[in-house]
Formats: sequence, structure tokens, C-alpha cells
Amino acid sequence: MSMDWTAAFEGPLSEYVPTDTTARIRVPWPELDDTDHDLARVVLEDPLSAFPAAEDALAELGYTDTAFRVFDLPESRTYRVGKYGSDALGTLIGVHGEVVNVEAIKPFAETAAFECSYCGTLNPMSQPGGKLVKPFECQNETCENTNQWSLNVSESEIADFQEILIKRTESSLDDPPVEAVYLWDDLCETLSKGDVVTIVGTYDTLPWPDEAVLKTYLDAVSINKSEQPATVDEVADWKVKKWTFEEADRLCDAGSGYDCSKRDVLRSVSDEYGVAEGEINAAIDNLEEQGYVSEYQDGRIQITTSSDPTFEPPAEL
Repeated sequence: MSMDWTAAFEGPLSEYVPTDTTARIRVPWPELDDTDHDLARVVLEDPLSAFPAAEDALAELGYTDTAFRVFDLPESRTYRVGKYGSDALGTLIGVHGEVVNVEAIKPFAETAAFECSYCGTLNPMSQPGGKLVKPFECQNETCENTNQWSLNVSESEIADFQEILIKRTESSLDDPPVEAVYLWDDLCETLSKGDVVTIVGTYDTLPWPDEAVLKTYLDAVSINKSEQPATVDEVADWKVKKWTFEEADRLCDAGSGYDCSKRDVLRSVSDEYGVAEGEINAAIDNLEEQGYVSEYQDGRIQITTSSDPTFEPPAEL
């Protein structure tokens, strides 16, 4: 039977709940999944409901204004920048990339309190981001104001806000994909240009679009920095050969002639794993020497083995 958030925080997740009223708690997703699979699933599929519910439960336990953070998502939910599609909108995903731009911290009105210029009534309006959303009419039923307001900052809910950009790491593309990331409160001022990170957040679109191609962003809930990010030169030869064979095999199966374009293999492996094309060419040559593939003069590759070869790291001496 599924438990509620309060039971989870009082029970299996109590070790993650701080002994003082700190600003956040961080829970690894696998621990949440072990605690309650249903809660973990809701966090992934409906984070806009799950996180407020978790933070409401923390408030009931005395941890007011405490942010609930989840990290270490399953591999199936962790992507390189730009490798996720519209199916991910509204869900919680992890995105791995390099920070390429950091904007200054700015105040953001999560709830803007508009004071009526006619009667003085405060009209709180939740703000989704982008253009400031003003009331359609005054909440005072006896007032006829529909367009005269002033923002009462002291009565508004203001949060620290910072926007960064991350790009796909080690990409062979001349113009690698980038993604805007929104940081809030304690997550602000935690990143610098050049940091390689995995950011967990809700993938969403900006409100009030004016184009058919929607602008997206990642609303961050947690950040993990890579202490020693792998570089292209650190990728083992056997891994490159494995990736190259698997991609060639996939593309050959997808084609009608049981062969595929070498150019497509080079582009796909380089784009997916950040491997230099020279290394992939060397892997293709080695696979041909071993009789796993055959390369044609017209730049096409055919799989020449009926069994799936095993690629493993060399044995240590």
C-alpha cells in the first residue's frame, strides 16, 4: 500500500530530514523508489504536483519554507542536452551538459500582489514566468477597476532567480544544442561558466508563446557537479568500437539493403557519445579487420557477422 509524504518523511526517509529547519532536503531518487514506488513515479511524471505536496508535508512537520530536492534519477531519465523530445514536457528529467552562460541573480515575483489604484484592494496573482500576469478585474466586487494597478513588492512573494545556459558536452556539431535552466533561491550562485553538471528539473515551455516552435527551459530542483568530467581522449578504444558496431548494426537493420551509410554512423556515434570522428573511423577499420563489418568504396557499411560480438576492456596484466 502506498504511503503519503508525511509517512515517508517520518519513516524511511527520516534520515534525510534535517534536525534543524534548513532550507532544503536532498533525497536520491533510488531511495525514494525503494520507499514508495508510487510516490517516486509521481515525482517523475507529475513533478508540478509532487513537489508542492512533499513540501506541504514538510511544513506540517515543522519544516516551513523547506525545498524538497531529488537527484540521481534513473539512466532512462538522464539525457545529454537536446536528446529529449516533446514527450518529456511536464516531466522530471536529468540533463547533463556544460555551463556556458551565467546571468546575474534577479528578484522574481512568484506571487505578485497588485494593489488596486481605485480601492486599494490587494490582488495576488501567481506568476508562471515571462511577462507579468496582471488581474483581469479587481477582486473587490464593488470595484470596477480592470486596468489600474501598482505592484506592492512588500506583499508579494519574491524569490531569488538566476538563468544559466548549458550546452551538450564534447559534441562534434559546429553549433551544439543549448538549454536554458532556471535556478531558484539556494540553487543560485552555485555554478560558474565551464562547470560540467547534471541538473534535475522539470522540462517545460515558456508561457505566452509567439511562435509555433516553443521555447523550452529546465526548471531546476537539484544540481550535481562532475568532479572530473571525462574527455574525448579518455574514452577507451573498446567502448568506441562497441558503440560503432552497435550503431552500424542498428542502422543496417533499419535500411532496406542491410547496409548503411558510413557518414551516418560517424555522425550518430560522434553526436551521441562526443567521440572524435577519427576514433570512429579507426574503430570501423578495426571491426573490418576482425571480420565484423565490410566497408564499400561508395561509403557504405555492411554487417558481416551473424553473431553479436562481445566488446570488453583488455585484461589487466
